[in-house]
Amino acid sequence: MSAPVSAPVSAPRRAWELYRAWRNLPASALALGWARLNGARITVGADLFVEAAGMPRGTYGRGGTTVGNVWLFGELGGERRRRHEVRHADQYALLGTVPFLALYGLNALVTRNLPHRNVFERWAGLADGGYADPGPALV
Repeated sequence: MSAPVSAPVSAPRRAWELYRAWRNLPASALALGWARLNGARITVGADLFVEAAGMPRGTYGRGGTTVGNVWLFGELGGERRRRHEVRHADQYALLGTVPFLALYGLNALVTRNLPHRNVFERWAGLADGGYADPGPALV
């Protein structure tokens, strides 16, 4: 069986992927160390986003957690969830690790940690993250 053929990546897209990986490197290094310590199966994508699968329960939050460019999770993988987690990596890169974590935490407090009310989860795509979207009345 041959490897799947992927579509060519545009120069601006590749530049963003490289910048995101560089900007998230300190947080990613810590997350990768945590993943290794917990026996994760590590896969690095062509976009430099790292999947750390098979993590034991209790070593990540909810269905999975992205730290920098590293997605820590058990077995709830898949392309849609990956897309959601890559958007969180984008958020880390755009805001910086400490500001992102502070703003995410503050937002979680304000929204009672309900994903459908969390602006960062909404921006990452609720459906892709496996969250139900109850509609604008509850936002």
